Amino acid sequence: MLVMLIAGFAVNAQKSERTNAFMYNKNGQYDKARAAIDKAIVHEKTINDARTWIYRGIIYLNIVFSDEYKSLDENALEKSFESFVKARELDPDDKEGMGGEITVRIEAIGQRYFEKGVEGFNINDFKSSAGNFIKAFEVAKVVQKTDTLALLNAALSSVRGEDFQNGINFYNQLLEMNFSEPDIYKNLALAHRSLGDNEKMFASIEEGRAKYPEDAGLLLEEINAYLAIGEGEKVVDDLKELVEKDPTNYSVFFVLGTIFGDELNADMYNMETAASYYTRAIDLKPDYFDAIYNLGALYINESNKLQVKANDLPLSDTKGYEKITEEANVIIRKALPYLEKAHEMQPSNQETVAVLKTIYTRFKMEDKLKALNLSE
Repeated sequence: MLVMLIAGFAVNAQKSERTNAFMYNKNGQYDKARAAIDKAIVHEKTINDARTWIYRGIIYLNIVFSDEYKSLDENALEKSFESFVKARELDPDDKEGMGGEITVRIEAIGQRYFEKGVEGFNINDFKSSAGNFIKAFEVAKVVQKTDTLALLNAALSSVRGEDFQNGINFYNQLLEMNFSEPDIYKNLALAHRSLGDNEKMFASIEEGRAKYPEDAGLLLEEINAYLAIGEGEKVVDDLKELVEKDPTNYSVFFVLGTIFGDELNADMYNMETAASYYTRAIDLKPDYFDAIYNLGALYINESNKLQVKANDLPLSDTKGYEKITEEANVIIRKALPYLEKAHEMQPSNQETVAVLKTIYTRFKMEDKLKALNLSE
């Protein structure tokens, strides 16, 4: 009888730990709740009890979202998820009647992984970002949901972090799900090009262009692909032919402007040609921010080159300095209305703000400089 009493006491003690965990959690004492529930889950009498794991999942999830206790366990989110999965395995028929609550909390866990992915992406920690996004995708599958946005972001984070093979794998999963958008093919092409697989690069571009023939991003990636193998002229001719057939396609004019405005490609660079293409794109689409911004930047870059040339003249060559500086000023004045328009459209763009401040200071435009400073 004494042995039986001792055994009964041990079982009750473990159930008492679970009860303690429940009460500590209810009172917001998550450190004590954690200590109690971790004792309950290792005892043979309660380790296979679904309610024990449900409590553990709830406690660790509360730790995740608690300002006071969130540093208590860096793996709290994963432990919460594992606990709910274990609870579902132990109670597949939901005899505890808590299936709905478990599902809601698993969805909250997936959302938190997604948020962590965004946080990592915003600070350029693409490795952790991709890991958290793919975890969000996997968590969603547990509740029979397909989080294509999480998978899409995992793919993008992988490519940005130069983990090209994983990026390719994730993008291909999306395509197998019949989820398609232009950037998938563009980034697939980029990833294959980065891995030196030109055949798959062009296959991705061809497939994407067939589905999205008007997409400027894919057009640009096609150009980059041909430039990478030294056949840029071929694409330019094709694009010129395309705009002859469809003179209202502002995206193509923008791409042509980008090609001829690329200073890194000395053989193709031509400021006047690039400016004419950007202007045509803007004429067709007056609110085309990228074209407006690029045209302003194009003029500024050209003026900077002239100013460098003027600054390199001997100090005695005052007339030469003044002549070249005025040439630079003429180009800056061309840039000004486009930069002001770009700032109006996206006032938070700090690069535009910095250039405008320099121009206003250079031309002694005190009123505009003051207004710009006040707007920040």
